[in-house]
Amino acid sequence: MNYLTTNMPEMFDKFFRKFDNLFTEQSQKDNFRIYCTGLLLEIKRKNIQYMSLHTIGADYQSEHHFMHDAPWNQFAFNDQRLDMLENIPPTKSCDDGYAIIDDTGNHKSGNSTFASQRQWLGSLGKVDNGQVVVTSHYVDSRKDWPIELRPYLPKKWVQAENERLGKDVYVFKTKLELGLELVDDFQRRGIHFSYLLVDAWYGNSPVFIKGVEYRKHLYITPLYANRRIFCRLPGEPESIEHNVKELVTSMDNDAFIKTQYTKANGETCTTYVADMKLKIKNLPGKRRVLIKKPSREEKDMRKIDVLMSNDFDSDIPVLLRGKSFRDTIDKFYQRSKDDLGFDQYQVRGDIVIQRHWYMVFLMYSFLILHRQCGSFTKWCVHTCDTFGQLLDVVRTRLMLHFQKWCIENPEAWRQYLQNEKGVPEAFLAT
Repeated sequence: MNYLTTNMPEMFDKFFRKFDNLFTEQSQKDNFRIYCTGLLLEIKRKNIQYMSLHTIGADYQSEHHFMHDAPWNQFAFNDQRLDMLENIPPTKSCDDGYAIIDDTGNHKSGNSTFASQRQWLGSLGKVDNGQVVVTSHYVDSRKDWPIELRPYLPKKWVQAENERLGKDVYVFKTKLELGLELVDDFQRRGIHFSYLLVDAWYGNSPVFIKGVEYRKHLYITPLYANRRIFCRLPGEPESIEHNVKELVTSMDNDAFIKTQYTKANGETCTTYVADMKLKIKNLPGKRRVLIKKPSREEKDMRKIDVLMSNDFDSDIPVLLRGKSFRDTIDKFYQRSKDDLGFDQYQVRGDIVIQRHWYMVFLMYSFLILHRQCGSFTKWCVHTCDTFGQLLDVVRTRLMLHFQKWCIENPEAWRQYLQNEKGVPEAFLAT
């Protein structure tokens, strides 16, 4: 689906009306609909110029003003999106769900984009020029949706900008600090979940883990192979400092118990697990550590997972199942970038970038909401099991709506092809 009109299908307009109270003028409401629906298009770039060019009746200057200058509050917008999800039973968070904290990098050319500089971009797996944002996510066995975000402002960028402005406008915060802010945001919003899931970079930080435990949340995190722990290896008289790899590779095969658990995707897995309590360096007391191997004899650390948790009571399969949900946020990053243009903005200011991100959050939620509420059964007789299938159904629905418009408005379509696309009259006549 490559083209839209400003006339939306009723199903879309009904959804967008839930947010009309945030905008004071009709032009803002119209541009809000155009921008959000444009994020669903199959076009090269999801920016104002491209989306306006592919929406018949859209005005680039008006759309630009809406995103850059119009007086609407993007934070209130995201609050209302989350209130909507939490007030509908099929989408609300629940106690058997999981919260996730992670960050993603958006590659950008040059340094003119807000908070952009050479830094580690996890999405690329290397140091490159770009921007980083820390986000939170909710997931359970039935659905997932993004919660909140915090742009990461590199320390050198903050120093340079404050010096340029002549005053302390920006404050540097580490990704760990931003992550803990997002953890605090869960309670403010009343998000329900059982465990906080983080990757090894967050989970191996004593500062972050202490912060999560201070807030009385259970968590599951991988441990790096070089993480320092205290244990007694075979032949040692007492517990001394080692790293995780030294422990794993020295353990007797009989220490690993055959265990079955169900992954997030419903797949049943058989693995071998050693369950122990260990002192972790720079953390008070002991933590529960699970060492998961594909076979008792396996010694290759690349095939072994070492998990840490502060839950000492739950059965091993519960923790292993919980850990399998963490990949949800990686899939969200990929989907939101590849399909909804999360990283395809060509704007530079902080406010407009955040507005773009929150619009992407909304359209991801739009797809999840309608799947959970059964709306897709009205649009397609096939089962929609994947995000790609959901998006394909929506794009097909928009395409059919556009085709109907073309049939009903042939002269307007002809003028668009001539004036905007430069299609010769002689070609249109054939």
